[in-house]
Amino acid sequence: MQPWLQMAARYAIKERLPENPDIWNSKGDRIYPRRDYDEDINSRPLLANHLGADVAFHLHTNGVDNAAVSGTRAVVQPGRGDDLLLGRNVLCYMRELIQSSEGYGEFPVVEEPFQEDKGENRLSRMPSVIVEMAFHTNPVDAAALRDPLFRTATMKGVEKGYRLFRQGRGCVPLKADPIEGIRLPAGGRAQVDVVFEGYPQYPIELVTANVGCPPGWTCTDGRVRIETPDAKPSQITLRCEKAGSAPIFWDTRVVDDDGVKSPPVRHWVQCIRRPGGTVASPAVPDGVEAATAG
Repeated sequence: MQPWLQMAARYAIKERLPENPDIWNSKGDRIYPRRDYDEDINSRPLLANHLGADVAFHLHTNGVDNAAVSGTRAVVQPGRGDDLLLGRNVLCYMRELIQSSEGYGEFPVVEEPFQEDKGENRLSRMPSVIVEMAFHTNPVDAAALRDPLFRTATMKGVEKGYRLFRQGRGCVPLKADPIEGIRLPAGGRAQVDVVFEGYPQYPIELVTANVGCPPGWTCTDGRVRIETPDAKPSQITLRCEKAGSAPIFWDTRVVDDDGVKSPPVRHWVQCIRRPGGTVASPAVPDGVEAATAG
């Protein structure tokens, strides 16, 4: 990015805080070609210090000569442990939010913050992270930056990363544990625990989708809504009714109120024909119309 594109902050601060030249005129009487650029960079953390901010996020787009370079990055100051932890959290939850958004499942978000000496972070007295949301020099990234869905996901990720950092919680992406298969007789039902890790935004839904229904059977998807973290246990109910013996396969995932989706967990139900000709039917997630044999 050209230096003249980054000089808005110091002038805005000068207009609002003319009595604080130490913020917007940090270079004093020094004259050199990049002075305005450097003062603009410095004015941002110096303003945060003046305001007594708890944290500083510097929200940028990125730009390089190679138009193929893509993705979301973060930069922190070397040697500052809290900044590194915060940067990791922010990237973790930006990845979670962005890649759960429709059309952005493969959008690249780096795992680790870059540790580089940057004025925005170096002069901050509080934890400070430069967030590079995407590359405006990459056509795909540039389109994403104009998409409200992408922009919302990035900022929700920053907010979640900081909120959990303040709570002493690290990077734990939403993930459901494996679900054991079950066997059910005709007319039988069973409650199945859906155990998961992560920090979803409530209310959440346990979403079960059929991925393997025997020929001639009708297998219906289901949803279970859980309003609060205290509304435990997190369970789905599966049942068998009027059909033959066969296995049925389901994918279950957790979806939170921000749209974060855990990877689907595959599990099965074996419906069993009772002795003497009585039969069992497809298993159906509770809360939806029962499946019937064709």
